[in-house]
Amino acid sequence: MKARVASITGLALLLASAVGAQTKVSGQHTCPKPEVVGTTEVGDKPGHTMSIIKNTCPWTKPMEMAGEKSTDGTSYSFDEATSTRNTTNGTYVGNTDKGDKFFVSFHDSFALEDGKPQASKGTWSYTGGTGKLKGIAGKGTYTVTPNADGTAIVDVEGEYAIPAAAPKKATAKKAS
Repeated sequence: MKARVASITGLALLLASAVGAQTKVSGQHTCPKPEVVGTTEVGDKPGHTMSIIKNTCPWTKPMEMAGEKSTDGTSYSFDEATSTRNTTNGTYVGNTDKGDKFFVSFHDSFALEDGKPQASKGTWSYTGGTGKLKGIAGKGTYTVTPNADGTAIVDVEGEYAIPAAAPKKATAKKAS
């Protein structure tokens, strides 16, 4: 019985250390008017379109992850719109001040009034990273506050974890 309790406790500790502690993250970026890469009318009802959108945004309040600060990034999204609603699914490729990248999947939906986007709230999750951000995991929410000129303020919050690096194996030297 004691061996079973010890092995279960050991397994729980191992899993907890592999996941790593979650660290809170938040930031804000200001986005210019997005570039519409392509759009098409669906044809089933007036105003129903599907578009590919690209937007590069600088971080005005950087997120800090593993001692690195976000500087800017580009989102690529697929937007489906009707005359009253827009649904967005996309990928964000972010850059840090140390040259690493982080990758995010995001989703939101917002109302359109007279063809103009209204404030929205979406969800995001990390899908990977490079350098110190390799293996990053986490998720959060964001809010988009659109401006009349087509720009927007995006507030981001959530949490992340980076797996602990595996210890390096010692190599034995051959005797000469």
